[in-house]
Amino acid sequence: MTDRHRHAAPMALAIAAAIALAACTGSIAAPSAATRATALASGPPAPAVGLTQAWATAPLVDVATGQTFHIADHAGRVIIIETMAIWCTNCRAQQRDVQAALARLPAGQVVYIVLDVDPSEDGASLAAYRTKNGFQGRYTVAGNAAARAFAADFGDQFLNPPSTPMLVVGSDGTVTRTSSGHKSVEDIVALAKAHGA
Repeated sequence: MTDRHRHAAPMALAIAAAIALAACTGSIAAPSAATRATALASGPPAPAVGLTQAWATAPLVDVATGQTFHIADHAGRVIIIETMAIWCTNCRAQQRDVQAALARLPAGQVVYIVLDVDPSEDGASLAAYRTKNGFQGRYTVAGNAAARAFAADFGDQFLNPPSTPMLVVGSDGTVTRTSSGHKSVEDIVALAKAHGA
């Protein structure tokens, strides 16, 4: 059985059970958090592995602290990764909703990493943007190596800020690229919980 079939079979069973329940009760229940999170994913999640990917081990600098870190440093926790640019209003709206979602999730279980992928923007400008908006999380300028690694694994569209691309890395190392477009506070909470928060 392939990984794709292994992931598809439980979902097919869950859908069939929901249809059968609806037929018996005459109503359809609201989708669960896990079902909403699955619907937001753009494909089956990658198999759970240690975070050894090039984008996970590329050195990044936190603009708030000046500290060098790697995404892989946060393995074992849920990691939400978003690409952005300072000029991107869609990004700012998405970041506001992530901040609201983080306030509804267990403290310390989710790490939020925001990567500025505009090569004309720098760490000082990004730090000022973060402070001005009152955002929390690790904000960093992606740099060429990290940007190339993300594009290689997730496509060039992942470097297009207005499409509000996002990755969710589960506490077990499973990596899910969400569908493009704005995710609501409820969507983000559901994604984080479905990945181990």
